Amino acid sequence: MTIAPPRSALNRRTVLASGLASAAILMLGSTGRVRASNAELVISSIWGSDKPFQKVVDAFNAKGLGVTAVNRFDGNYEEATAKAVTSLAAGRAPDLMVTGWKFGYFARRTLGARDFREIDAARAEAIIANFKPQVHPLVTVDGALIGLPWAMSTPVTWINRDLWVAAGLDGEIPMDITHEWLLARCAELDTGLKAKGHATYRTALDLSNNEWTSQAYIQNAGGFLLDPTGKLALDSAEAAAGMTAFAEPVKKGLWLPVDGKAQLNAFTSQALAVTTTSSAYAPLMNGQSFAAEARQFPRLDRARNMNSGGNFLAIYTANDEKANAALTFLEFAASEEGQKVWSEVGYVNTSVYDIPLMANQEAASAQLAEGLTAETIWPGSRGLEAQTVWRQWVGRILEGQASVEEALKKAQAEIAPLIA
Repeated sequence: MTIAPPRSALNRRTVLASGLASAAILMLGSTGRVRASNAELVISSIWGSDKPFQKVVDAFNAKGLGVTAVNRFDGNYEEATAKAVTSLAAGRAPDLMVTGWKFGYFARRTLGARDFREIDAARAEAIIANFKPQVHPLVTVDGALIGLPWAMSTPVTWINRDLWVAAGLDGEIPMDITHEWLLARCAELDTGLKAKGHATYRTALDLSNNEWTSQAYIQNAGGFLLDPTGKLALDSAEAAAGMTAFAEPVKKGLWLPVDGKAQLNAFTSQALAVTTTSSAYAPLMNGQSFAAEARQFPRLDRARNMNSGGNFLAIYTANDEKANAALTFLEFAASEEGQKVWSEVGYVNTSVYDIPLMANQEAASAQLAEGLTAETIWPGSRGLEAQTVWRQWVGRILEGQASVEEALKKAQAEIAPLIA
């Protein structure tokens, strides 16, 4: 895991050969550094023009710094990454890209994400200093600073307070909840709501059927998907303990697994009483007709070791003038002004600035204070395949197609050659 990567596995010398042909005039910025004049930066993102990221882009462009940023919606993380691979091969890399944490190694080793310090060490240090020290390791791959820690969403527990009360449960819901406590309350919810024939209620709990929350359960049990040395560790006793707890509510009939979109729709339509999903849904949850409350992710019989999803802003252009222009955009994005604009989206504030929490961000903030790891960054050019294999085996456990022990053993065997 410590092997220094080549500049790119896709021959970056062919990328953007003429990106600034019409903007080669340089001007001196107010701080005395050279920056590109009239440079246009294409940012591949997972957000359209109707999302808060566009406000950040618009606020930056309004500064008139000689750099114009263009927000290009390229789909979800997987779709945007696949497009980046194709674009690089064709010599048309995005200048910057919103890149999922889980693609960290892939971004650096295959896509050739730039080391900010190699572009301009002083500016890079000033940019990363805007963020809390505990998130710096999340954007450092193979010793290179490859990203601005932009969006952090850690899984928290969302509870429909209206259904909680309707089921006759005690009004007190602690911020620090345990797996055992949650299952006991969900059993009460299930019994209480079914007895009353609630019109919309269908299932008590959803822990999210993906690699994100299963990773949290494994880590909270003391295990790893990939240990700190990068070794695959699915065959450990701790991993088995975490996945056994993860699948427990399905076996007890308290969780009917559905995909992510269906899960969110079920919660907002009150067909689902409790769900663990992204803390970034705070604005959505705060706008519901019922009272939604966020609590910390359920821990096991030890301190939490939580992971985070989200993304970082990485520079992919091979053109050094554009790379410096990209740092100009990132300087604004990392500033107090840029962070306040971005805070509207609902992600956890990772900056050093005192930005007031919105309602229902306390749980995520507490988990950040405890320390967060990145979601699993599957290494190698076939890392995306490894992620898919893991997700499939998680699904088979929940669907009862394989025991925890069998699934982990087979997942280990299938994933190992993919990430070798």
